Amino acid sequence: MKLGLVAHLKKKGAISVANEVVEIVHKMEQDGKGISLVIEKELKDLLGEDRFPGASVERMNPRIIICIGGDGTLLGTLQRTALPVLGVNVGSLGFLMEIMPEEIEGTLEELVKGNFTIEDRARLKTILNGERMPDATNEAVIATSTPSKIQEFEFYIDLGWAQTLRADGIIISTPTGSTSYALSAGGSVLDPRLNALEIVPIAPFRINSRPIIIPDQSTISLKVSHKARTAQLVIDGTFRKTIRNKDQLLFTRSKDKARFVRLDTNFYRKFQEKIVKDRPPVNVKGKY
Repeated sequence: MKLGLVAHLKKKGAISVANEVVEIVHKMEQDGKGISLVIEKELKDLLGEDRFPGASVERMNPRIIICIGGDGTLLGTLQRTALPVLGVNVGSLGFLMEIMPEEIEGTLEELVKGNFTIEDRARLKTILNGERMPDATNEAVIATSTPSKIQEFEFYIDLGWAQTLRADGIIISTPTGSTSYALSAGGSVLDPRLNALEIVPIAPFRINSRPIIIPDQSTISLKVSHKARTAQLVIDGTFRKTIRNKDQLLFTRSKDKARFVRLDTNFYRKFQEKIVKDRPPVNVKGKY
């Protein structure tokens, strides 16, 4: 099995864990366990590693990419590849990440044995003035460029007027992103298996402006109504673009998927442990 390796280049913890992965894979390769590695070029240079080849994420062709960092690192990696990604958490929350650093050696053994699943998650397509922006795994946010200055947004669903909203911003979220910024802004948690999108106002002026959940095959059309103020389009916290009064934004489900490597497919267990900070009851056999 050929694996790819990427990591947050500015986190010492991530670099240390990446070096550990390299050493474990090298030993497994010497033991004849049918495993090999390709390392993101910048990471390879940083590690001073010459036993494995290097390549950009876009040019890698492994079966699985191992991503070391936090949720932001994972989302950035997913914008650059359509390959399945396994997240190793060295961040704070790491809701999207699958394992902790101490689980790496056992996880690599399981990967070689084929004891994993690949979970496809819906992504959001964004078009600005006819030009396609990067797809979002979590969300697209359209927010006022000036803090404390409210913005006016007008949006349509499937060409029908839906609402003119005065707020600090709007979040267009996938089910995956419903446990992120959308949840903090008052949105609902969506099961990742749902074919839906969620529209969540950020600090709306009217108290009756509530989140809306719509089918993800719908098309959302949005424009900034206030002529004197610009807004910012932010996709998955990484891609940014200034939005002006005459700009036209369209959102709908992307045909491309975000692909996660899963050892545990229980979404609700992770939600309880990471977000609610509670643990499920233990059954009579001592297992969750």
